[in-house]
Amino acid sequence: MEQTFIGGTDEAPLLPLGRYLPLLPGGMIAAWLKQNVPAGAWLLDPIGAHPQLALEAARAGYRILITSNNPILSFMLEILAAAPPQSEFEAALAALAASKRGEERLEKHILSLYHTPCAGCGQLVSAQAFIWQSEPLRLVNRIYRCPHCGDEGERSVTPLDLEKLKLPGNDAPHRARALSRVIGDQMGAPREQVNEALKTYLPRPLYGLTTLINKIETLSLPEERKRWLTALLIQVCDEGNTLWQHPALRPRPRQLTVPALFRENNLWLALENAVSLWCSEREPVPLAVYPQLPGERGICLFRGRISALPPAALQMQPAAVISILPRPNQAFWMLCALWSGWLWGREAVQPLRGALERRRYDWYWMSNAVQRALRELPRHIPEGTPFFALASETTPGFLLAAFLGPLTAGFALKGFALERESELAQFQWQSTQNPPPAPAKVSPKPILQNSLQHYLKQRGEPARHLTLFAAGLCALLENGLLPRRAEEITPDLLTRLQAMLSEALENRRLFMRYAAHGQGEETGAWWLNEADQADQPLADRLEKEIVKILVQRQVIRRAELEASLYPHFPGLLVPSQALITAVLESYALPHDGQPHQWQLRPEDEPARRRADLKDAAQSLTEIGGKLGCRIEEGQPLRWLNEKGETLYQFYLLASSIISPYVYQPHTVPPQRCVLVLPGGRTGLLGFKLRRDPRLKAAFETGWRLLKFRHLRYLSEYPHLSINQWEDLLNGDPPQWEDAVQMRMF
Repeated sequence: MEQTFIGGTDEAPLLPLGRYLPLLPGGMIAAWLKQNVPAGAWLLDPIGAHPQLALEAARAGYRILITSNNPILSFMLEILAAAPPQSEFEAALAALAASKRGEERLEKHILSLYHTPCAGCGQLVSAQAFIWQSEPLRLVNRIYRCPHCGDEGERSVTPLDLEKLKLPGNDAPHRARALSRVIGDQMGAPREQVNEALKTYLPRPLYGLTTLINKIETLSLPEERKRWLTALLIQVCDEGNTLWQHPALRPRPRQLTVPALFRENNLWLALENAVSLWCSEREPVPLAVYPQLPGERGICLFRGRISALPPAALQMQPAAVISILPRPNQAFWMLCALWSGWLWGREAVQPLRGALERRRYDWYWMSNAVQRALRELPRHIPEGTPFFALASETTPGFLLAAFLGPLTAGFALKGFALERESELAQFQWQSTQNPPPAPAKVSPKPILQNSLQHYLKQRGEPARHLTLFAAGLCALLENGLLPRRAEEITPDLLTRLQAMLSEALENRRLFMRYAAHGQGEETGAWWLNEADQADQPLADRLEKEIVKILVQRQVIRRAELEASLYPHFPGLLVPSQALITAVLESYALPHDGQPHQWQLRPEDEPARRRADLKDAAQSLTEIGGKLGCRIEEGQPLRWLNEKGETLYQFYLLASSIISPYVYQPHTVPPQRCVLVLPGGRTGLLGFKLRRDPRLKAAFETGWRLLKFRHLRYLSEYPHLSINQWEDLLNGDPPQWEDAVQMRMF
């Protein structure tokens, strides 16, 4: 079940509403398709949670049918596929700016809502944002940049700022209209939910949004340009709410919870800035709305749930199903219902009526939602059709839902990979028409314990809770111990599984725990109590592989490097992007200033490093001789006194792979054990120590570090005594910690 992780070739593109969309690295979908599906084949996305998935598949030369029940996401896909040039958006925005509100230009009117006096020169400028405190609600600061004197930053509010909060007219009619466009005169739960969402809009942004929406509706413009303005407004609708934490510590809201401090953004500036989010500078993608079909490549959009798709639509026999599972997001789904009503009226809200009526989305709901979306597919697509599913920002509950949804819909899991640091999971399912087998009648406890032991031995270093939970899920699935039918899923299943995992890990004969700062169940890391048979630590194996590739290739792109690495680290062994970067920055330099192309540092050429190691051994031999020590060459190199006792043991390294030495029992105290290595390795070693509590604990028993450059300095030190040596040994300490920016306030 261990699957090779498919890496992306680019960072995730910046898209409108990107803070709500699942994380999808660029190039990941195209890379999987290239390996598994012939070009030009039909694909199916039955969930439609991310427009980039369909766009990337179409641009890679495929035809894809995507079902989308969310009017906002459907509209986004249509606009992004059309890829209008920036000039089109700017022309539409210019027409809106020149329109009048009364006798005043609309642009000037909206900007005037945010006028604030510059603290430097006193001139009125349009603030970029105002900072509010939520409890109690009050305006506290403003952010601006003065074009007159250059003063910029965050400043205290003034009486004029408070005066500006008094808007033209009464706030109540704007709220009543905003409510009516979503649910009309309906009473009950939907009305209460919409009012709750409306509370995330202060009077000024709600007035600004209402003014902009009304003006666009009445403008005499070609329909195409109105569509461009509507696209810009979608982003502005989000910019206008109070879910913008200040500072932006949690940029991905999932609940309609107002932060303690939040930004009120300037809506006209947000309108202008939205242009760049919609302009991808990519070629347009053919898009047809079902029942129309694209040509040899392109997107067929079905506006609705997969359950409403006519069976005839699947006669195209998709060669693969691809989808990204969205993490439940009450804030996004509720706001999409709100914005759909504002932009297109009450009828547009109907597909999202469930979002208005539901308050809680948990793993149990998600499991059943995914199962409902997929359950009809195995009967309509060929046996053995692959289903590539992604899930980002995974938690144990979300991971369980991502396993159970396809499983209970009739798909068989063929491969799984998880990159823990980014919490991105990849599933390789396969359609099957065989009835699910009866649950196995075996005890899950020994299966869990064996799977956890096996995984930790493979990893060679402590693991965090999420990957251990995933290892347990895989083992239970392989042994028929997960539900195969939707009716077998019970609301307490997650609790029971976590309890079983905790019970297995609490066996101190088998496992030990390295505690973290928190004391929750998911904090810290676990390791084997007896690690004799464990593999070399994953970080050390990764370092070796990267160095081998850098030596073989003069210049290599980051994406090519990762594609070469991932087959060596399948399943739950996928190395993090941060670890790959740490190794690269230790051994390589960007080629010709290109951030995505790397080449080995000249000083790390194998011949140069062999010479460095030889010189280091020679220096230690000479220094030890001057200090009256007898030298015993080898690895380690030893200094012995006249009694033959070891004064120091030196381990000469060109890498940061210290585990073979610090994990071994020694007759010499660790304080007399010295790791001699290049200065360029200490940053990587520090990174390893921060991520691996076992390595850190072993190193901190007293091991010393000596950099090559400091050794050269000591070899030239005149009249060196053994006491001076001890004092000077620590004279060039490593800089473990990352740089931290100084707080200004």
